[in-house]
Order: sequence, then C-alpha cells, then structure tokens
Amino acid sequence: MTIGTTTALNLIQGALRKINSYQSGEPIATPDELDSLDTLNDLLDSLSTDKQFIFGSQENILTWTAQQRLYKIGNPVMTLLGLAPFAGTLTAGSPVITGVTNFPAQLVAGQNAAYTVGSGSILTDVQGLIPANTTVLSFNAGANTITMSANAIGNSAGFDQVSYTVPGDFPIPRPLRITHGFTRFNALDFTLDVYETETQYTEFLYKAQPGPWPTVAWYNNTMPYGLLNVYQTPGNSAECHLFTDTLLQNLTLTSVLVMPQGYARSLKLLLARELWLEYMGASQIPSMLEKLSREAADYIKALNAKPAAVAKYDRELVRGNRPDGGWITHGGYR
Repeated sequence: MTIGTTTALNLIQGALRKINSYQSGEPIATPDELDSLDTLNDLLDSLSTDKQFIFGSQENILTWTAQQRLYKIGNPVMTLLGLAPFAGTLTAGSPVITGVTNFPAQLVAGQNAAYTVGSGSILTDVQGLIPANTTVLSFNAGANTITMSANAIGNSAGFDQVSYTVPGDFPIPRPLRITHGFTRFNALDFTLDVYETETQYTEFLYKAQPGPWPTVAWYNNTMPYGLLNVYQTPGNSAECHLFTDTLLQNLTLTSVLVMPQGYARSLKLLLARELWLEYMGASQIPSMLEKLSREAADYIKALNAKPAAVAKYDRELVRGNRPDGGWITHGGYR
C-alpha cells in the first residue's frame, strides 16, 4: 500500500484478518467496524503517551498577546467542558445553519483557518454534512443562525445535531509535550526555554515582569486545556513558534493516516492483539502474534530513539601539555 493512503478502515481490516475473524474481501459488519474503530482510537491515544512512538515534531506558528503571561492551549470539543451540542438545519451549498436550538453561549466566532490564533469553533455534525475543519465565522443568536466557513454538502434530514469546539488562547490540539520554542522578532529568533519545571517557575519572585518576549516557560499539562506559563510577560504581539510532539489523533473510518514506513504494520499487529481480547475472550493470545507485534513495535522505537548526547568539554580542560612548550614556565598549572 502506498505511503500516505492507509485509512483507519485499512488498519481494522488488516487486524481482523490477523485474528481470523474476517477473511479478505468479506464485508465487516457495522457494529464490528465501530467497535474496532473505538479500540483503535484508544490504542492511538495510549501510544501518544510513549515518546518512542512519536515520529515527528509539529511546528505551531502562533502569536503572543501583549501583557498576557498565561495561555490556555487546546481546542476541546464541548462535551469535555460539560456542554451539550446544538441542533439546526443545513442546506446544500449554503454556509448558514438555520433554526438553531439550544444556542450555545460558549460558541466562538473567528477566522476561517482551524487551529490558528483567532479561529472560530470547529463544527462537526451527526449526518456528515459539514466538511472537515469547518469553523464558525459569525452567528446571530437573535435570528438563531450560524454562518460557517464552508458550505454544507447536503440537506439535513430534519434537524441535524452539531458539536463544536471551544478554542483556547492557542487553539491547537492540546499537546502532551512542548519540546522547543522561540520568538521571531524582526526576522531574528530568540529561544524560549520550555523545560522549566513547576518548582523552577514558582521561584520567580515577580512573575509579571515585563519584557519584549518570554524567555522561559512552564507547560502544565492539564485537561481540557494545557496551561502555558511564561516569563517574562511579552510586551508585543510577536510571532511565537512552539514545537510539539505529533499526536496519533482520533480517527474516523475514512481518515487517511500519513505515517512513515513501518507504522501501518505495527498498528495492525498491535490492534490485532487488542481485538483478540474482545473477539476471542479469555483464550491465550497466540505466541506468534505476540512476537510479531513486539517486533514491529521495537522497529518503531528504534527508528524514533534519540542518540545519546556527546559530552563536550572546554579545550583548556582536556588538552595536554605535550604540544605546549610554555609549560616550562608554569609547571603545567594554569
């Protein structure tokens, strides 16, 4: 299979074949598809916590807000905040949702680019009529209408149920780790130390200390928003670059996974091991499946392993006196 064309359904089909639950070409029953997809997403969520399964770093280009030192990072769906979806009517070729009921007070209007500073809430619907990464451009609570950044691709059958996100200050997917960062100002890049711990950050006596841009940061990996605490407080809206681990994100059956070589095989085998417990009950997982899944996982971890850092020493500390004829004047002590 060509790299970049693996879908969630391809992974599920491969995993079910490996446990002899379905044969090649046999259609998978809808309940089995949905249950397997749920298991796959749980697996991906778990693998995202393992640094050695993360294959890349995502550069997020954001903007500091002048005089703000605490930033909420994330774009959680409203259910994580204890909020309910709303209902409305969609019309093919129109960006307007009409007849909105249960109008959400937390809905955010903004730019049409998802996951960027100033973007609106991202919308998804039950009937699948809203294109991916469609955001809210504007709304009129009095008229019960919401204007989207894209047109609906069909007419809703009655009311459609719509979910939405509530963007934070940095509305990127909430990262598990921030690995590097810098501020770009006048075409120059100034390093942001993102490795501060909670203890180190609390040692700053005056946390509201102003500066042209932050120099250090402590990332508090809370839910549903991560909290980025910075020092010094930025004095302008300079460009901020944050590098985060690529998350193995939630998928739909038709989602395309763009992954390096080796990931498709590893995910199929790891998913097969998970599905064995669901389909075969208490029977022991075959030793060959255990062996192959462990082998495939080890290949991935070896690919992503970082080489040990090479120690560097001051030349004055390690050079010998043999080539230095001046040692006779100082006896080797200087």
